[in-house]
Amino acid sequence: MKKLIILWIILLLSACSSNQETGENTIIQANDEDEYSIILPFVASDIRQYHGTYLGRADFLEIGSRLEDKSKEYFSVDDYYLSEGHVISNSDLTKLVRRESTENPYGLNPPSGSEFLVGTSDIAVLDAVVVADIMEIDFYQQSGGNVSLAGLSFAIVLNQSLNTPDGLVTVSDQVLYDYGSNMGRKLDRYIRSLSDMEDMPIYIALYVTNPTDAVLPGRYIADGYFTARGGQFSPNNEQWVLFPSAQATTLDAALADKFNNFKSSITTFIPESIGVIGEARYVDNQTNFLRITLTLQAKTYSEIRALTQYTTELLQDIDQRDYPIVVRINSISETLVLIELSEDNKLDIIYTY
Repeated sequence: MKKLIILWIILLLSACSSNQETGENTIIQANDEDEYSIILPFVASDIRQYHGTYLGRADFLEIGSRLEDKSKEYFSVDDYYLSEGHVISNSDLTKLVRRESTENPYGLNPPSGSEFLVGTSDIAVLDAVVVADIMEIDFYQQSGGNVSLAGLSFAIVLNQSLNTPDGLVTVSDQVLYDYGSNMGRKLDRYIRSLSDMEDMPIYIALYVTNPTDAVLPGRYIADGYFTARGGQFSPNNEQWVLFPSAQATTLDAALADKFNNFKSSITTFIPESIGVIGEARYVDNQTNFLRITLTLQAKTYSEIRALTQYTTELLQDIDQRDYPIVVRINSISETLVLIELSEDNKLDIIYTY
């Protein structure tokens, strides 16, 4: 615990030494050159409660972290600062996630009484709720000692599983792409109808959720960059894959084999069983991120220390990669150790006890 407290003090002092006051704001410089600096004071979004109600932990973290990463193509970390989204208010979100009607022309869900074709076997869903949520992050630039809003990123959250009287039905990716693209352009028009938003650069991505009982997060299927002169969507190829699984072996036989070897070595470490689960994100069929969770019922401090060291050694066997690996070592449901191996082989270990 003393090590952890000292680490936090060092990080706090480092952050304070790199702070930059700009008008009424303070810019907290990023510790990593590939990340955004953050604007303080942090002001919570008006619509955060809505996100907390309708999005699970896995989805809201994946939506936000990937939206930030994907935005870097258009809003450089060298030129922009990151902030919580504040353009969409509660009243705006209410209009957008409701059904389209004469009174609510900007509604992103199908009109009341309409049937929504899911793209398979001519199945149609009455009064489908396709758009579940909208997430926002904002980007600022500095000029003359002040910072001002200079770009917006949105994620439109789409339901792939729709409720019917006969149970859940699955909407095809093509239908979600076509519908989501149309709703994305409508969102762009709505944002530009707001005050001072006419010329704002806007990035919009389409995120598809998995069923509520799914183990893995959802995925982004499309994105587009829009200016006052227009823009268009293009497909994205992203997915999460569970290791070990038949899907993992089919998609990435080499990594599946290395993971199986890793798991085999770990499971024989102590007499009692150790759960070993991997979750990998793939972008354009290439591994983008690997997360491994080890779960055991720890009995001694020494076995946790030894398991940590053994794990870091085994991770070196997952070579020829350009993606980070994060390992959590859990005793039942409590995380005791976090290990991060960066894409350039920088190793960080944090003991949380």
